[in-house]
Amino acid sequence: MNKKNNSFSLPVRIIIYMVTILLFTAGAILLITANHFNNQTKQYHEDILKRKVRAVEAALDYEMDNFPGVATKENIHNILEEGFLRIGDINKTDIVIYDLRGNKILTTQPVSTTYNVLPQKILDRLKNNNELIITNKDTNNENDIYSSYSNIKNYYNENIAILCLPYQSNQDFLQQDMFTLIGSYGLAFAVIILFGTLAVYFVTKKTLTRLWSFADRIRETEVIVNNMPIRYDGNDEIKVLVDSYNDMLKKLKHQSDLIAKQEREEAWRDFARQVAHEVRNPLTPMRLMIQNHMRKFDINDPHLEEKTMRTGNILLQQIDTISSIAEAFSDFAKMPSRNDEKIDIIDVIKNALYVFPAEYVEFNYSPKAIMMRFDKQYLNRVITNITKNAFQSIPHTRKAKVKVDVMLLDNFVHITIKDNGEGIPVEAQSSIFVPKFTTKNSGMGIGLPMVKKIIDDYDGTIRFESEVSVGTTFYILIPYHE
Repeated sequence: MNKKNNSFSLPVRIIIYMVTILLFTAGAILLITANHFNNQTKQYHEDILKRKVRAVEAALDYEMDNFPGVATKENIHNILEEGFLRIGDINKTDIVIYDLRGNKILTTQPVSTTYNVLPQKILDRLKNNNELIITNKDTNNENDIYSSYSNIKNYYNENIAILCLPYQSNQDFLQQDMFTLIGSYGLAFAVIILFGTLAVYFVTKKTLTRLWSFADRIRETEVIVNNMPIRYDGNDEIKVLVDSYNDMLKKLKHQSDLIAKQEREEAWRDFARQVAHEVRNPLTPMRLMIQNHMRKFDINDPHLEEKTMRTGNILLQQIDTISSIAEAFSDFAKMPSRNDEKIDIIDVIKNALYVFPAEYVEFNYSPKAIMMRFDKQYLNRVITNITKNAFQSIPHTRKAKVKVDVMLLDNFVHITIKDNGEGIPVEAQSSIFVPKFTTKNSGMGIGLPMVKKIIDDYDGTIRFESEVSVGTTFYILIPYHE
């Protein structure tokens, strides 16, 4: 199969497309998984922080409820200062208290990771919606710091301070889970790509092998031979191609049969015209001679016997000509039935060549004997007709040379007959195997059509190469059957 030098084969292209799609799919799945994992991680830490906020707020409310008086923004520092550290230890969290203006007033952090003064945007959000705010701050290490901000209210539901809980997340075990999951995905996709690549390669290779065999059959398809249909038992898209090809063969055979029938009918019509023409040629002078003899007939003519004998001889010659035409036509139209028998091809051809001058014939053959079933009379006619035509084509001014080669090769019998005659005129080469009478002074012109008919009967082929004034070579190819 011909392929472009700079292009990949179809199996490789399919594998590239498949791997590319799988890689894009794997990348998309990994991105979605990582994003979902990060969102879940963030939600997990925010839920932990919210639970801590609710616990700390309950503890702070308890401290304010035990204070003898109403907690205000002015005394909140004094109220929470004594139990502040205890609340942080119990809930295992750092606590930072800001006043309503965002200034830090209490903290349990030895090293501050929160704002000393709250940004205005956080104060505005707490003032406007009075709800819990959670922010996330990235750090240089693998852990993130979350911070919650909420208002501390007194008994009268008045905002008296701002509560901040800093929460440092531990990402180690979560990231380990994510890496384990991504590794499992990667291993699964690697296995899928490996086995998918092998499966696609073998399937496409098998499919292409079938298509290449179909392509070879299509290239071998000819109009003049009986092409065999392709057998395919599958029930897929390839079957559509095979069915189309087989349907084409049926149509091709039908059309070739019609063409062959038309050619045969045209050949026989041409043959009939030639027969009629050749028969009329002697009949016309015979009619004129008889009319002339009757017109000049005189019983007292002293030369009457001589004239009658001359007229009779001429008539007999013309009758013989007509008889030979009829005999030749009969020989071609009604050849004897085939009588196949096991013969030695070399021996039969050698005997057929004995009737020709041995000094002008060169006979080569290999092997020494070729035994096969063939009609001896048919083979003799083939060799005799072509060899006789070869000698007749050689001018008298040239030393005749006819070379006959026979060999057995690739289960075919190859017969080559070469002469050094005048060659076949270019205008006559296309119709040399068509039954017709020759323009030569002798011969009926039906020897080569008879030869072709014999070769066709044995599913063989005959062709020739001819060069004017140089010679002609006939090539005969016959399937070998023991």
